[in-house]
Amino acid sequence: MKFVKKRAVEYVNSFEEADRIVLLRSGQHYFNSLIQLIESAQKIIHLQMYILNDDAIGNIVLDALINARKRGVDIFVVADGFGSNQLTNTYKEKLIQAGINFRIFSRISLFKNLSIGRRMHHKIVVADGQKALVGGINIADKYYGPDHTEPWLDFAVFLEGNVSKKLEKICYQIEEKKYYLSRNPSEKYKAKTRPILINIRQNDWLRNKKQVSQSYHLAIRNAEKSIVIFASYFLPGLRLRLALEAASRRGVKITLVLPGISDIPLALNATYFLYYWLLKNNMRIFEWKKSVLHAKIAIVDDEWMTVGSFNLNVLSTYASIESNVDILDKDFVKNARSVIDKIIEEGCEEITIHRKRPFLTRIRERIAYFLGRTLIKTITFFPTFKNFYSRMVD
Repeated sequence: MKFVKKRAVEYVNSFEEADRIVLLRSGQHYFNSLIQLIESAQKIIHLQMYILNDDAIGNIVLDALINARKRGVDIFVVADGFGSNQLTNTYKEKLIQAGINFRIFSRISLFKNLSIGRRMHHKIVVADGQKALVGGINIADKYYGPDHTEPWLDFAVFLEGNVSKKLEKICYQIEEKKYYLSRNPSEKYKAKTRPILINIRQNDWLRNKKQVSQSYHLAIRNAEKSIVIFASYFLPGLRLRLALEAASRRGVKITLVLPGISDIPLALNATYFLYYWLLKNNMRIFEWKKSVLHAKIAIVDDEWMTVGSFNLNVLSTYASIESNVDILDKDFVKNARSVIDKIIEEGCEEITIHRKRPFLTRIRERIAYFLGRTLIKTITFFPTFKNFYSRMVD
């Protein structure tokens, strides 16, 4: 792929070097890395999660944090007020009593009964400004898969190097309620191995950041051969749909992996409504059948990829604080593509235009699509439907 326009060139020039990067999948693979990251920390840990649960894996993480604090590590934990609304007082008290700085990220209240739907949706853990985890995986049993159950499918990346300092600054911004981030570049360093180029991207409407959205549009518009997207709660806006349609007309092979199982039936039926348009435009559709699909990852031309918390819908675009990592490295992305292809082969079913659906089912899907988009737009700015909102941007 070639980034040719001025804005695209500026985007490419904003990439930084990482010492090391590893693609992680939900389940033990991710949580083993998380525990190791906490146990290896020497000075400071920042942990910011949309969902932090008082369950089996939540308590394993809690114990690791408490042990780190006993070693003298300074720890800052922020959990979102919507996503973590079921976090028990007992769990919170254990954090505070251990000397861990803990707070809840709350919505913006305009008046007594009117609030703006801004949420801290990212999932970031940073240790000592040198190692970090960032992606779409929350701290909850459903992402861990206890008792040999299949965890919700999602991804994250482990980063090592001074590039992690940018994620640390993002955490400080949330913790200290600062509007601006300082623009000091990461200090110079020599990579231990061949450096991999990455770009930390944010979406935060309050700070006029639309970086993750821009990444998707730039990559799709510049795609030459292939696009693979794993998307939960897939309700893209018109602009993204037109970009995908234009890419398909250019001969780009587009593969979409969408939920076959969902925790939100309305969202699933709304996505079904798009199937006819997707197939008509020669895009291949696969449904992940083993568990709930929660992944937010894209690969273009086996050269560029993005992974993080950003969903392809209006909530992530306008309401939530999101963080993604863009990676521009042929070897790493090709290896990631092999992992993705194996997941598609072993756990997905391809949907073709020959799948017949009853007339009433098609009507239900159409209603779900328009109702779903209307509800999402409403709760994006005025989240009165608290429980629905919490699940919708999970």
